[in-house]
Amino acid sequence: MRLTLQTDYALRMLYLAIHRGKPCRVTDVATDYGISRNLLLKVALKLGRFGYLTTARGRTGGIALALPPEEIVLGDVVRQMEDGFDLTECMRPGGRCAITPSCRLKGVVGRAFEAFLALFDGVTLAEIAGNRKELLQLLEVNRTLGKDAASEPAPGEE
Repeated sequence: MRLTLQTDYALRMLYLAIHRGKPCRVTDVATDYGISRNLLLKVALKLGRFGYLTTARGRTGGIALALPPEEIVLGDVVRQMEDGFDLTECMRPGGRCAITPSCRLKGVVGRAFEAFLALFDGVTLAEIAGNRKELLQLLEVNRTLGKDAASEPAPGEE
């Protein structure tokens, strides 16, 4: 099973849960994770349309969770972020596999996929953000390392 990068970024919104409802700048989230700001912005806007985030422009703006983390089920987020789960040719609309009418693979893949989503359905954002202090420390270390790397000259540039 594979998730898109947008879904990966959506799940990283646990950042907002560990920052306890304070609006966060997309730039800060992207910097702390070391990920694309532009793609994260697209994901944040999408999550806003789905009702998971609030977004505000301006100096005091940012993004924040629109719901308590206990009410955000990861399975719902995954389903909304993914365009489709056509894992094999026979699951695609108009798929052209010659043995589809008699093949049992589609059923096996379908059951595996349902089990995959069932795991996400049993977990909330609050649960994955439960080790808040550790997560904050790791983000701080990453932020510090990123700044140090940016301020040091590359080898041979001294």
